[in-house]
Amino acid sequence: MNSDIFPNPTLRDLACEIGQVQIYWCFLETEMRRQLKEAGLQGRLAKGTVFTHWRTYMAEVADRSDKSATAAQLGAVEKVSKIRNLLAHGIQSVTANPWEADSAVVVCEGPDGSNHSLTIETIRGLAEEIDKVRRSLRRSGLV
Repeated sequence: MNSDIFPNPTLRDLACEIGQVQIYWCFLETEMRRQLKEAGLQGRLAKGTVFTHWRTYMAEVADRSDKSATAAQLGAVEKVSKIRNLLAHGIQSVTANPWEADSAVVVCEGPDGSNHSLTIETIRGLAEEIDKVRRSLRRSGLV
């Protein structure tokens, strides 16, 4: 945010935070891809999304190992993916008045048609949470 000029976030600041979410999501997918390749499943990556294949793989891992650890990993990814997907696929409006406090908001439509208002703080927190989940997957050793 350019606080020297504007007292509150601008549209550019909001767009930057949305971009951060997308970048951290790509890093998370890279970790999922690494796990799939390490498990010898790179052939699965030819069709479909990395996330879909990773989700299927995690179900297979759960069948032969610690179900609670696998469920925790999958649950953490599912949680961040819901909000990330709103930003990636459902943006309806974006507002940010640098002269008005708390005005930096993205309104997204969910798959069920419901509207979700995401503040810049929520979006910033999502990027941090996605990175936390990625680091957790990296350390998990579930592959």
